[in-house]
Amino acid sequence: MAVSHDTEQLSPDAPEGEQRPPRSRRQVISFVAAGSFSALVIGMWIYAFFVYDPGLKVDELADRSFPIAAERICAASRSDLDALPPANVSRTATERAEVIDTANARLRAMIGELRAVVPDDEGRVTSGVNEWLDDWSTYVEDRQAYADGLRADPQTRFTETVKANRQVSRAVDGFAEVNRMESCSTPGDVG
Repeated sequence: MAVSHDTEQLSPDAPEGEQRPPRSRRQVISFVAAGSFSALVIGMWIYAFFVYDPGLKVDELADRSFPIAAERICAASRSDLDALPPANVSRTATERAEVIDTANARLRAMIGELRAVVPDDEGRVTSGVNEWLDDWSTYVEDRQAYADGLRADPQTRFTETVKANRQVSRAVDGFAEVNRMESCSTPGDVG
């Protein structure tokens, strides 16, 4: 018996002597695409675990001089804020607004002290730190609007400016966290 050597191939699963039709173009493309995708995913994980060096996080400052100085400044400010009466002991909305005014004055002074120690490099570091300080100023303005609102309506609620679809305090706190300046996060005393 003669065996034909046409384009038909023997199926590895078929019993001896049976033939199966060749794979269609669609099957070959699907097989190649699946193999390529699998190789890409495996390569990505190999890169992530063995090659990638995360280095600095987004917004993390390589030069630690500003974060160290800022932490000292913010810690002193936080200590002053902690000495103020807590929100739940204010008998009236006006008293509460006065406490917020005092805290805001301290926060404005803190922002001024922080601006005085911003690196003078006219580059990415300076612009990132200045943006963070601008966010701090926006947060303090929101606090001031809340204090002013309390004087007019005791039911006023604290609201924040939105930055990148989130409260501006998230931007302030994120920068402080990434740069390990825990005392430089927002105090949360008005919420």
